[in-house]
Amino acid sequence: MSERPPRALTLLILFLLLSAAGCRDDGPKASPVTLPSVLEPITDPEARITNLEVVEDLSETVANRLIEWGDKLRKREYGIASDWLVEGFAGHDLSRLGSAVPTEHALGVTKVKTDIDGPPVVGKAGFTDALRAFLAPYSAIDIVLPKLKGAEFATGDNSGAVTIKMTALGRTSDGGRIARILWFRARVVEQRGEWRLERLFVTSLDETRRATPLFTEVSRSAGIAHRAPIFGKEGNDSFFWEGAACADADGDGRYDLFVPSDDRNFLYRNKGDGTFEDIAGAAGVAVPASGTSALFFDADHDGRTDLLVGHVGYQDKAEISGRPNALYRNVGGDSLHYENVTAASGLGELHITFGLSAADVNNDGFVDFHVASYNAEGFVAPDSWHEAGNGTPNALYINQRDGTFRNDAAAAGVADVRWSYAASFCDFDEDGDQDYYLANDYAANALYRNNGDGTFEDVAEKFGVSDVGNGMGVTWGDHDTDGDIDLYVSNMSSTAGNRILRRLASGSDGLEETLFKLAAGNSIFEWDGSKFERVPTQAGGVDASWAWSAQFDDLDIDGHQDLLCVNGFISGESLKDT
Repeated sequence: MSERPPRALTLLILFLLLSAAGCRDDGPKASPVTLPSVLEPITDPEARITNLEVVEDLSETVANRLIEWGDKLRKREYGIASDWLVEGFAGHDLSRLGSAVPTEHALGVTKVKTDIDGPPVVGKAGFTDALRAFLAPYSAIDIVLPKLKGAEFATGDNSGAVTIKMTALGRTSDGGRIARILWFRARVVEQRGEWRLERLFVTSLDETRRATPLFTEVSRSAGIAHRAPIFGKEGNDSFFWEGAACADADGDGRYDLFVPSDDRNFLYRNKGDGTFEDIAGAAGVAVPASGTSALFFDADHDGRTDLLVGHVGYQDKAEISGRPNALYRNVGGDSLHYENVTAASGLGELHITFGLSAADVNNDGFVDFHVASYNAEGFVAPDSWHEAGNGTPNALYINQRDGTFRNDAAAAGVADVRWSYAASFCDFDEDGDQDYYLANDYAANALYRNNGDGTFEDVAEKFGVSDVGNGMGVTWGDHDTDGDIDLYVSNMSSTAGNRILRRLASGSDGLEETLFKLAAGNSIFEWDGSKFERVPTQAGGVDASWAWSAQFDDLDIDGHQDLLCVNGFISGESLKDT
């Protein structure tokens, strides 16, 4: 297994420290047993393993085994996949689960919900045939991913009762997209050193289809398909390269793109024909590389778009970087070129920059900017998993209108020392000045309301948007099309984390809600002009796995704000390394 990144390993360790019919004659006969009866939770304490570390070790082993099974199904290697079923297997026939009820939705999407109604039970061979039929509508399968959502294990007999969510994504023969989500309870047993399925009881099946793809992947043909080394491989011992910035850098009316990367940065100029050319070297922004975020804005109020690139700087870790954020002034001319004016602009202070955002916070006509500062990942551990306060201070740089900036965060009351990931400005209370929301890792988030006198007040708790969890990103948009701005916060949603935290909750002395939230996923808050209301999870857009940044936009130009959320955390080449 490839080396797990420090953050993933840390989270896993620290979470732990928070301490029905007969079988059809299509194969070997199953024991005459009613399926639900063998899948009941193990309620007898003497028959159930209760040691959290042991249970999670077993859960992780079963989860990894299931991921391997999903990969065989993705490759349609049904003969090999059948080895994950014991000889006496009995399970619901996936091809005859019940009646399907389709409903039509926006963007040409059809959703199909299956009413699970006493499906017949089949044996090993019949279930393998049912899996083949289940995946038959896919002309190409992107992923089949079984996730272990819950597990209990019995003492002495190497068996367990588990809850699994299996997602299958892919394309149809006419180029459309199809996603199926299957939930089931199962009994697993260990045979010959491997975990196998013995019983399988389907609880729900939902499908989403679209006749044609909404988006088409064109990065290679567009000329922006640079690929960095996989984390842990030679040339990549850091996962700090992140972010991108988009703006009309050269003033030709077309959007250009800046992307920080490993040994150099990329500035892709839009050629106007669907392709881009990299001009980072000629424009003077190819190095220094390994930026953590990027932001286009007019720093000197001359009408041209300047560029700010975030970096990880360590005042006491000279062997790592010691690099301040870089400000590049757009000097104009016949060809796009930037001049590095970092030192002259007063930006020599070191931060562990994970996010940059800009706004005119004092209404003087000049743009200021905020630095969301984290801490030395891999060197420093959070001092709490839900209220950490040992991050590095955030910065608020006020434009001095003479080409320089001054960090006024302390005076403004926003030198937040939580592990900050990202911030986004918005005048949410419509009083004429810019407020901002701050997403923090390992702690509650902040909503800083601008007092209009150079200071800010954190009103997140007052308005119910503290959103304790592993905050990664934030975006504002009119989610419900009622004329005011709503809030979307992206957090970590971890299957393993949810399993562990729910087991811990019963003895957590009042921390149940906080523990559930730490790995529960993203949040939507609607603003009605006086207060925020959390939107129920049924509204969607919440379970986005290990989520990072998000952005509202009307992608299909129908007058409603759509949402794009970037996610993923893969430390190796296998899906088990996530």
